Amino acid sequence: MYAAYWNLRERPFQNVADPRFAYLSDQHKEGLARLLYLVEEQKLGGSLVGPYGVGKSMVIELLAEKVRGRPNTLYVQLDAPPAGALSLAKQVVARLGHAAPVYDLAGALDVIQNYFSDGNAAPQHLVLTVDEAQMLRETAVYEFLHLLSNLRVRQRDGSSGATAVTLLLVGHQDLIQHLASEPSLSQRLQLFWRLEPLTDQQTIEYVQHRIRAAGGDLWMFDEEAMRTLYAASQGLPRLINNMCDTALLIGCAGRFNRITGEIMQQAVAEVQSPVLSQALPEGAPA
Repeated sequence: MYAAYWNLRERPFQNVADPRFAYLSDQHKEGLARLLYLVEEQKLGGSLVGPYGVGKSMVIELLAEKVRGRPNTLYVQLDAPPAGALSLAKQVVARLGHAAPVYDLAGALDVIQNYFSDGNAAPQHLVLTVDEAQMLRETAVYEFLHLLSNLRVRQRDGSSGATAVTLLLVGHQDLIQHLASEPSLSQRLQLFWRLEPLTDQQTIEYVQHRIRAAGGDLWMFDEEAMRTLYAASQGLPRLINNMCDTALLIGCAGRFNRITGEIMQQAVAEVQSPVLSQALPEGAPA
């Protein structure tokens, strides 16, 4: 609606994991590099955690982009199912192309192990990313993931070869607490990487990066607008996107030529829910 008014090719602040708009701070770059290392070296797994809206989905989308197409590698990404271990197992089996019904975890593990047999034309390395993994609460789910990490590529002579599954658990930082109570799995994970919100300077760079990617004027948000934005969003990309998108819409409707602090304050007020408003730090605009 407002793209043409601001001379943008498209709307720059959509909350979708589009690599074209990816802004990576140093911590995002390092987290991505470490996850890629786990994949390339066929390690057992790791975790990526952080507050809601911090940019985890963008990191794993960039990882998927790098991993897909790698020789002998299958990348599978699932959302944590609320129905438990068997539901998760059935999803994994289905993504491996197995059409026959699976009735229990033992059957699912047999299917998955048989997938990784020497001479099989299928990929010999599965990268399994479970998003929203903080929703995994049942011990049976963690036991299934533990058993997955035991799988090895089966050689023709019956011996075990390389790790068959690299497990990546992605979610809110509550995931770390859940894993702490499941040492049989957590001790197998080599990486625990936490993403933090952006700083004030990184917030400016983030906004300008996305505007540049959409073909717009880097300075369409004035300094006061940026200060207001950071105070309200606390550097969380999802909130930054919502507030900037709303501000551009308000600016278009009012025929302004720049986003000012006053416009951003109005956008913040429209975006914030009553619960979020109560949680804002003292001095943040509401």
